[in-house]
Amino acid sequence: MNLRLKELTSRADALYDGRERMENVRASVTLLEEAARANEYEALWRLGRALFFLGQEAEEKAKTRSFHARAVSFCRRAARIQPERVEGHFWLGVNLALMAEVENPLNALRHALSAKRSLVRAVHLDPAYHAAGPLRVLARLQHKLPRLFGGGTLRARDNFERAIQLAPANTVTRLYFAELLAELGDKARARIELETILNAPHDSRWAFESARDKKIARKMLDEL
Repeated sequence: MNLRLKELTSRADALYDGRERMENVRASVTLLEEAARANEYEALWRLGRALFFLGQEAEEKAKTRSFHARAVSFCRRAARIQPERVEGHFWLGVNLALMAEVENPLNALRHALSAKRSLVRAVHLDPAYHAAGPLRVLARLQHKLPRLFGGGTLRARDNFERAIQLAPANTVTRLYFAELLAELGDKARARIELETILNAPHDSRWAFESARDKKIARKMLDEL
């Protein structure tokens, strides 16, 4: 990686780490776009990550779809440029999975199946990446997908447990797992996961998600 690109991506990472302020993520997109036009892998997958966050937090469905669609385009390019690296495949899978949530049923299934392929590839390359992100998102997708299409609660539970073994402090994985457990009627184990979230140690890299997940965990505990 050349010096200028290294400085640019370091600045983009710092901005993304401050994602509790949305303008930081928007600034990272602006910063990375020029390098992405030059097909720089390190810029492409980071754009996919930033646009994922903007799409996740968007309040209008049309904006959500637009952010994730742009992210998919960048991540597909990244995955083609360096197919042996995990980042492009992972963020492609994440954005496709979220696009599936805002599309009509036919397109939703198509996006979900494409997401599963990308996430399976990411698991194969590096299951521990992004605090076991490939396993976490694959499990979430399996939770939502019918068994006929590679989903199912048993598959999801297995992958959530694998993710927790790799990254036990991650609140996002535990929250998703608690939702699955509550659906399965395993309220005792769901409570354990939710209480673990509330007692999770501070991690500045995940401050935004931790604060959000603790609020959700408190509410879920009250309702169980």
